[in-house]
Amino acid sequence: MAETRSFDESRTLLAGLTVAFAVIIPGVLKYLLTSAGFSFLGTLVWALGYGGFALVFWYLFIRPIDLTGPE
Repeated sequence: MAETRSFDESRTLLAGLTVAFAVIIPGVLKYLLTSAGFSFLGTLVWALGYGGFALVFWYLFIRPIDLTGPE
């Protein structure tokens, strides 16, 4: 049981860090590019970065969940 619990805690921590980086990295890049005068490129980087992290989060954490109902 201890192995399962530590695995769950590490997965929870990894999921939290993934979400944090999904918000922080594209946001900071957008700010820096927009401040440098590249407004469109900043928006593009934010959208692709945020969308890419959303796909990674889905692939790593949501896709493996078994969502079947009772039989």
